[in-house]
Amino acid sequence: MTNWCKATPRQIGFWLGVLMLFYPRGGQSADAPAPAIQMTRQATVPNAGQILTLDDALLIALDNHPNLQAARERIGAQRAVLGQQMAAYYPTITLNNTYRSTLQTGTTSTSGTAIDFFSSQANASWILYNFGKREGAVQAARETLNATGHNYKTIVDGVIVGVKQSYYTYLQARAIVVVREETIKSRDLLVRQARGFYEVGTKARIDVVRAESNLYTAQADLIAAQNAVKVAWVTLKNAMGLRELPERPLVEEVIMTTIPYSLDEAREIAYVTRPELKSFEAQRKAQDQNIATARRGHLPDITFDGSYGRRNTSGGGDTFPLALSWQAQLSLNIPIFDGFRTTNRVEETLRNYYVIKSQEEQQRQQVALEVEQSYLRLVELQERIKANEAAAKAAKENLDLANGRYQVGVGSIIEVTDAQTLYTESQTTYVRALYDYKIADAQFVRAIGK
Repeated sequence: MTNWCKATPRQIGFWLGVLMLFYPRGGQSADAPAPAIQMTRQATVPNAGQILTLDDALLIALDNHPNLQAARERIGAQRAVLGQQMAAYYPTITLNNTYRSTLQTGTTSTSGTAIDFFSSQANASWILYNFGKREGAVQAARETLNATGHNYKTIVDGVIVGVKQSYYTYLQARAIVVVREETIKSRDLLVRQARGFYEVGTKARIDVVRAESNLYTAQADLIAAQNAVKVAWVTLKNAMGLRELPERPLVEEVIMTTIPYSLDEAREIAYVTRPELKSFEAQRKAQDQNIATARRGHLPDITFDGSYGRRNTSGGGDTFPLALSWQAQLSLNIPIFDGFRTTNRVEETLRNYYVIKSQEEQQRQQVALEVEQSYLRLVELQERIKANEAAAKAAKENLDLANGRYQVGVGSIIEVTDAQTLYTESQTTYVRALYDYKIADAQFVRAIGK
C-alpha cells in the first residue's frame, strides 16, 4: 500500500493515472460505459543509462502496448454501434431528384412523342413508436459497451501484471549474476591457494586440477546467468510494448509485505472487483434486452411517412414551373406471420443467454482458482524465504569453516569445493525465492482484482 504522505510526485502521477482507468469522468456511475483511457501524465521512454522504475515501466506499457491500443479501438467501435442504435429515435430524411424521358407511340404509327418527367422531393420516415423495440436495442448496445469497458480493464490488469513479472524476473536474473560473480571470486582464490600449496609441496596436483575445474564451471554458469539477464530484458521490453529499448538499470525492490486478507476475504473481494465477472454481468443484461426486443417482434410499429416536393411532365401545358406535391401518411404495421422468424429469434437469444450464464460460472470458478493458487503460493514462499535465509547463513558458515581448515592444511579440497557449491546453491535459491515472492504478490493482487 502506498504511503501518500511520503509519495513522490512521480508516484502520485502514476496512481492518479491508474484511477482514471477505473473511475469514469463527468459524474457518470460506475456502471456507465468506460471511456478510452486518458493518462494524467505522458510516459516517456527513459534515456540510455537512466534508471527505469517500476512506475515508469507501467506507464510506458499503458501508453504503448498494442493490446491496449486494440482494446481502446474496440471501445470506440462499440460506442459507434450504440450511436447506430440511437439513430432509431430520429427520422430518416432523403432527397430524391428524378428525370425520366418516355416515348409514347400510337397503335398505327411508328413515330411517337417524347414525354419528360421532372421530380424533386424530400422524403421523411419516422418510427413514432414500436413498443420498446428500439429502446431494448439501445439498452443492449449500452450494456455491451459497458462489457467492452470491463474487458478493457481486464487487458489493463494483464499488461500490468505482465510488466511486474518481467520487471522482477530481470532483477532476479541480475541478482543471480552477482551470486555467480562472487562464486568466481571465491573459486579463483581457492585456485591460487591450491597452486601455492602445490608449489611448496604441501598439497598434491589433484587439488589444483579440481579447483581449476570448479572455477571453469563457475565461469560457464556466469555466462548462462548473463544471457538470462539479456533474455529477461527482452521479455520486459516486450511486456512494455516497445520494439527497441537499450538495457538500463532498474530499481531494486525486494521488500516483503504481509498478506492483508484471509483466503475467504480475498475470494469475496475478487468476486466483487474482477472486471471479467463485471463484463459477464453486463453481457447478461445486454442479452436480457435482446430477449425482450426479440419477443416484441410480435408487436406492431407506428410509422410516419411524408414527402414534399415539386414534379411535372412535358406531356401537356407548361413543364415549368414544377407543380407542388406533398404527402403525409401514418401507418400501423401489424405482423401477422413471418415464417416463424420471430419465434426462432427469441429461441436464439434465450440460448445465447444460457451460454453467457455458463461462461460466467466457468469464469467465477477460474477466479476462485486463481485466488487460491496465488494465495497459497504467497504463504508457501513466505515460509520458504525464512528457511532459505537460514540455509544460506548456515552454508556461509560452513564455507568459512572449510576455507579455514584448508588454509591451515587440515581440510581437503573436496570439502572446500562442496562447501562452495552448497553456498552458491543456497544463495541462488534464496534470491529466487525473494523475487518469486514479488511475482506471486503481483499475481495475487491481479487475482483479487486490485
